[in-house]
Order: sequence, then structure tokens, then C-alpha cells
Amino acid sequence: MRKVRLAAYVIVFTATAVWSQQAPAHTPDQPAPVPVVRDPHSSKADLAVPLCPAKFDDSLATDGIVGKDTEGVTPPKATHMVNATFTDEARRQKHEGQVIVSFVVGVDGQPRNICLIQSAGYGFDAKAAEAVHKYVFAPASKDGRPVAMRIHVQVDFRLY
Repeated sequence: MRKVRLAAYVIVFTATAVWSQQAPAHTPDQPAPVPVVRDPHSSKADLAVPLCPAKFDDSLATDGIVGKDTEGVTPPKATHMVNATFTDEARRQKHEGQVIVSFVVGVDGQPRNICLIQSAGYGFDAKAAEAVHKYVFAPASKDGRPVAMRIHVQVDFRLY
């Protein structure tokens, strides 16, 4: 009986040691990615706007950095912006909100791959995506050549 119990302890100890070596190491300088949550008051139009993944794996930068080499990089600059319109539902309920949209500014200056980082519901998500889709940018450049870059834009909806 002792041999069986000892064998079981050895197996559990060995398995735990092997598993702990294979577990991904936590890096304190990078917070764990947080999944995007859709606002519970989202309209049907809001549901058509995709949520961003918790982590982008598209080799384009998030937060204004192209890859790991940031030297010689100029971020995109908006040349034409469209104001997002307020929804009737939000106006009736006197609701304000903030939407954060992520997208890639292509080498032609057009927004692509629009997705939500922060949802506000009440139709704001769809209106923010619609407005951002109409933006025009001078593209990002690296060493004088245009490059695609992922950026985030905050769209505020306020009653005045």
C-alpha cells in the first residue's frame, strides 16, 4: 500500500513540475489582454460592428508603433474627419457615451479592418464605425515610404 501511495505522489509531483515548466511565463510589463465586451444596450446596427480581438496578431502595430523598430516612423495624420451623429434612441433617453474604435490606416490613407475596443451601445458603436469609415488620412511613413499602421480613435457622444 505504501509503494502505491509513494508512486502516486511521485507521479503527481513529476506531472506538476513538468506542467509548471511548460506554463507560459507572466511578464509584468505587459498586462494580460482583456477581451472586449459589448454593451448590453447594443442595437442591431451595433451588433454588425465586429469586436476587436483581445490581442492583435496582424504584425501591424497597436498604439502607434510599427513592429519593434520605431525609428523613422511618422504616424498617420487625419486630413478629413466626419462627426459621428447622435442616435434618436440615445437622445430620447438622454444617454451619452464613448466608443473606442481600432482600425488600420492603409498606405492609401483609407481606414480598414474597423473593430471596437470599447462599446457604448444605444447605436453609438455603429455611428462611430460609420463616421470613422469616412475619415481620410495622410498615411504613416517609415523612412519616407508609406506604411500601414493600426491606430485607435476615441469617439465621444455628448449632449450639449
